[in-house]
Amino acid sequence: MTANWVPTQMSCGPNSGRILDTARGILIGLRRCTSETAFEELFSAAQRHKVPLFAMAWALVHLADDSGKPTPSFMEAQSAARREWGELFAESAMAPC
Repeated sequence: MTANWVPTQMSCGPNSGRILDTARGILIGLRRCTSETAFEELFSAAQRHKVPLFAMAWALVHLADDSGKPTPSFMEAQSAARREWGELFAESAMAPC
């Protein structure tokens, strides 16, 4: 997957399961939570921001990638992901390895 990759279909594209699993994995790693809790957080955030679940998952993966390039067709999801999880990435960047 490249930094500029944008899914054409949010719910049934060939990579949608992989994107959702990756987003859950990111939350599991950052929050140290279960897979179910990570999915619930992702789902709740998508509902809260009125963004499709897979768009929110993609935006979280993009945020974790830290490419910094907004994708015009998914700016709403990317903005929502920054509001939801941006501080987690700032905290993890400051933590010593």
